[in-house]
Amino acid sequence: MKKIGFLFLLVPCWAWAQVKGTVVSETTRQPVPFASVFINNSTIGTTTDENGRFSLSRLTAGKHELVVSVLGFEKLATVITVPMEQPLNIRLREKSTTLDQVTVKAFDKDGWETWGSLFIESFIGTTANAGRTDLKNPKDLRFRHNKQDNTLEVFAVAPLKIQNKSLGYDMEYHLELFRIDFNSHTNLYAGYPFFKENKKISKRNIKNREETYDASLLKFMRSLYYNTVQADGYSIRKMVELPNLEKQRIKALRDKYTIKEQDASGRLISVSGPAYPQEIYTADSLSYFRKILGQPDSKFSLYKDTIPTRQLVLTDVAGTKKLYFRDFLYVVNTLHKEDPRYISYKNEKRVPAPQTSFLRMLDDISIEIEPNGNYFPPLNLFSGDYWGWSNKIADLLPLDYKPRSSTP
Repeated sequence: MKKIGFLFLLVPCWAWAQVKGTVVSETTRQPVPFASVFINNSTIGTTTDENGRFSLSRLTAGKHELVVSVLGFEKLATVITVPMEQPLNIRLREKSTTLDQVTVKAFDKDGWETWGSLFIESFIGTTANAGRTDLKNPKDLRFRHNKQDNTLEVFAVAPLKIQNKSLGYDMEYHLELFRIDFNSHTNLYAGYPFFKENKKISKRNIKNREETYDASLLKFMRSLYYNTVQADGYSIRKMVELPNLEKQRIKALRDKYTIKEQDASGRLISVSGPAYPQEIYTADSLSYFRKILGQPDSKFSLYKDTIPTRQLVLTDVAGTKKLYFRDFLYVVNTLHKEDPRYISYKNEKRVPAPQTSFLRMLDDISIEIEPNGNYFPPLNLFSGDYWGWSNKIADLLPLDYKPRSSTP
C-alpha cells in the first residue's frame, strides 16, 4: 500500500489466553479420561486426565472451534470465544453402533484399489508438498460410488494419520465429509485437522512453510482482516457469471425439432432427431450449432476496477469483521507466480503467471473473519482456480502458524 504522508498498518499481534474444562459422559455424568481435545486446524491440543480435566494454552482472542474426540463417544465440535470467564463443562454422547452396521454394507468392496489414487489427488493434492506427504492408514477409508447421481463419497472409520515431510508436520485429520460430483466436476471435503510439529525442523521445512503461506488462502484472509491487501500484493476485482444466451437459443431449436414420444410412465423421451428442415438450416448452420452446443452454459465477465477492502469487510459495533460480497471475487497474487505443476495440472502450455484464484459465497450470509485468518462458517466460502488446486491437505498450515516476517 503506497500513500503520501503517514501510514499506519495493523499487523498481527497475538496475546495468549488459556481455556480449561472438564469432559463428562452425557448419560452418566462421569468423567471421560484420555479424550483428545484440540483447537481445529491448529497445533494446540491435549488429552483429558483421569478426572476428565484439560487445559489449553496459547490461544488468541476471538473465536475458535474446539473439537473433543474419544473412542465410544460421538465427536463434539463447538465454537468457543476466547478469553473465557468460566471453565467449560463438555458432555459427550455415547456412540451408537447400529448405524455403522447398516451403512458398511453399501461400501465398495475394492474401494481403495478403484478410487485411492483419485482420493489422494483430490484430498492430499498434486503440489510439491504433496509429493512428500503420506497417508499412513488408507485401510481406514471406505468408498461409496453412487452411480445414479454419479458421485463418490469417502468415509473414515478412524482419524487419518498424515505425515507431511515437506512442511515438518504430522497431522491427525478427522474426516467428516468427502464428496466428488463427477457431473459438476466439483470436490468438497471437510474435517478437523490437528497438527503436531516435528521435533526437528529443518531450514528447508521453514522455507517450504513460508512459500506455502505466501500462496495460501490463510494469508489472504489475514490480509483482509488487517487491511494489508495492497501491501501484500493482492488485486481484487468482481467477476460475474453470465448465461450463454446463444447456446440457450440453439438448445431450444434442437429441442423443438427433436422427435419425442411418451413412454409407459407418460414421460416424454427422445426417439430421433433433431430433424432440422433442410430448406431453412444448411450444412453450415448445423456445423455452427454443433460448435455452440460444445461451449459452456455460461461465461465469466471481469470488472475492470479493483475493489477496496472497505467495500468487502465491514466492522460491526462489537468490533467483529465480516466479509460479504455477491457473485465472485477474482483475486490475483501479484507478488507470486504460479507453480509450473499447476499449469501442467490444467494441461496448458504457457509460462507461469501471477497466482490467480476466485472466491464464491455459497450462501447469502456474511463470513466472520478472525485475526488468525480463520473464518466462520467455513463451508460458505468456495475457492477455485489456483487456490482450488493448492488449498489441499499437503499445503494446509495451522491457524497458529506465524511467518517470520510477521512474528511479533
